[in-house]
Amino acid sequence: MEQSALLTAKTSEVVLCGDGRCDPPGHSAKYCTYTFLDVASQNIIDFKVISWTQASSSNATKTNGFKEALKNIEQNGVKVITVCTDRHPQIIKEMRVNNPKKRHEFGRWHVARGVSKKLAAAAKWKSCEDLAEWIRSIINHFWWRTQTCGGNAETLKEKWVSLIHHVTNRHDCQRTKLWLRPGSDAHVGKMIKDKQLLKDLDRLTKISVLAGQSSLSEKQQSQSVQFLLDEQNLHHLVTFVFSPSLLQLNRDRRVEAEETVGFRGQGWG
Repeated sequence: MEQSALLTAKTSEVVLCGDGRCDPPGHSAKYCTYTFLDVASQNIIDFKVISWTQASSSNATKTNGFKEALKNIEQNGVKVITVCTDRHPQIIKEMRVNNPKKRHEFGRWHVARGVSKKLAAAAKWKSCEDLAEWIRSIINHFWWRTQTCGGNAETLKEKWVSLIHHVTNRHDCQRTKLWLRPGSDAHVGKMIKDKQLLKDLDRLTKISVLAGQSSLSEKQQSQSVQFLLDEQNLHHLVTFVFSPSLLQLNRDRRVEAEETVGFRGQGWG
């Protein structure tokens, strides 16, 4: 843990943003690096590199990294009140069981990516081919609504569900795309009103996860190269030494969002 970042974090209640990166990606990961960022200062305050030999399975390396890094931060006297992560099931359980007093929120980037993947999968069905043209606009709608809900989860849900009217021509809107028919296989109503998604919106946050950090790390380390544990630690230490300038250029994650799920900045379209 970098000492100046730690001292800064000790002065107030802290909101942490966490993310894990596996090498190689997927269920055969040999290592996972879990990183925590202090949202207020935009400083990386801790990270842990976990080998698959230190976990019950490759899939558990991310959870172990999360637990060890968070434990180390708190043992150094930092009061953590909120933790923002992806929707990893084991991390959700860890927060619910062992950190019930902390607020657990989800990064909107992760939620948007999940919705985008489901839409892309549905668009491959022959009866849903016209959905493909709408994916970018649907995700754009999602991002815009998260920015204009005023931090109110119920308002966000109402605005998100209103998407149905956008894609089925139930309101005035000039479009060149084919309208989706209510009740047809291509209709996205079930996805929009998915109970788990609506539940997740209760914990959707304006805090974005470490998109820039991941991008920098990808440039410095090839996915195909395997490192020994000590080399992994050294690699990530070097990454974090050079990361502050990148973190200051996060540009509200708009570039990352556009490249990943099609967010263009404002409004519907």
